[in-house]
Amino acid sequence: MAQRFGSLRVYFPNLVFKIIPDARLSKNQAAFRVPLNVNKLDVKDYLTHIYNVNVTDVRTAVFPGKLTVNRYTGQKERTSRTKKAIVTTKEEFEYPPEVDVDQDFGGMEVKYEQMRRANKLKGWRIRPSQEMAGIRRKLQEKHEKSK
Repeated sequence: MAQRFGSLRVYFPNLVFKIIPDARLSKNQAAFRVPLNVNKLDVKDYLTHIYNVNVTDVRTAVFPGKLTVNRYTGQKERTSRTKKAIVTTKEEFEYPPEVDVDQDFGGMEVKYEQMRRANKLKGWRIRPSQEMAGIRRKLQEKHEKSK
């Protein structure tokens, strides 16, 4: 029988743990932004069973929302609260590499479409700018390579 730490049974997790790079932490620690309803045992359970990380300690803190002024009404409002979990592992924690949005998630296509829509709002049949033409060339080359 598998070990259970928390009350949360994880089959297909719908939790979002966002890694927060923090230079003040030691090499075997990592900081995560977690949902407010997740407790320490659930954090340990999630990381152990889903990512096979040996967790030794979990510390959590709930931060209050920041005060902002609504620009329409002038009233003071608070943003939503956030929860931070600092996890200590047995081995050294290694941050994942940075993701290149243009290559991995079709960022160039999105940028081209945004520029095309902006030009369409300016008037009918506006000629594309040099930047837009360069993006279009890169996209055509990318699609030719994939064939």
